[in-house]
Amino acid sequence: MREVILQKNNKHKKSLSKDLGAISGLLFDIGVKIMVGDEGSLSEKEKAKIENLLKKRHKEVTSEREQENLHTEMQYHLLKIGKALGYQVISASNDRSRNFQGKNFSSLCLPCFPEINVEKETKNTIALIDVIWFENNTKNIVCAFEVEKSTSIYSGILRLTDLYHSFPENPSSLFLIIPDNREKELLLQLSRPSIKSNGTKIHYIKFSVLKENCEAICKFGTGKPESVRPAPGSTSNPLTCMAI
Repeated sequence: MREVILQKNNKHKKSLSKDLGAISGLLFDIGVKIMVGDEGSLSEKEKAKIENLLKKRHKEVTSEREQENLHTEMQYHLLKIGKALGYQVISASNDRSRNFQGKNFSSLCLPCFPEINVEKETKNTIALIDVIWFENNTKNIVCAFEVEKSTSIYSGILRLTDLYHSFPENPSSLFLIIPDNREKELLLQLSRPSIKSNGTKIHYIKFSVLKENCEAICKFGTGKPESVRPAPGSTSNPLTCMAI
């Protein structure tokens, strides 16, 4: 069987991949009957099963795409706000080619991550934080933001904690940006003894709050996020966050 697979993969190498990943996926889909050669040989029950599998996969792909778009949108808002407040900003090293509604992250971000006085591995971890604001023309990190959607909130907390303890004498303001429906989950994570005992102060902002107030903050805000003042005529802080 392996020999036949290799022969077929080589014959159709323009359409398949050298590492056999594409043909492996094809064989899997055939095995679970997502792809079939002759629908007439299937029973109604089998056809219904395949149809349900396709619908389920379509929903998963659609949900993943929506979550990724939301993540990109929140990153863009944070970059835009930081730039408007007079900071130099940068996104995660693997996200700088992204854009939101045709607006490239690269037009807002620093061209490369500044050299900071930490070990190489620690710097690589910090460089994966979704958005960082630097004090203008310095290497001082003012704020750091992790945008959490469907991924583990705990991993974002750990990256922010690494940053906090890398500069104990000049700690940054740390923020988790979360979907509105994950607030309880976040509070549970932040209440873990291992997090509470290390002294790291982490704030959080909900997606809806950030999206709703982005333009007002860019226009009227000054200073760090927790000190942003309300817009004229407003009765509440446009950047509502909770300190834990």
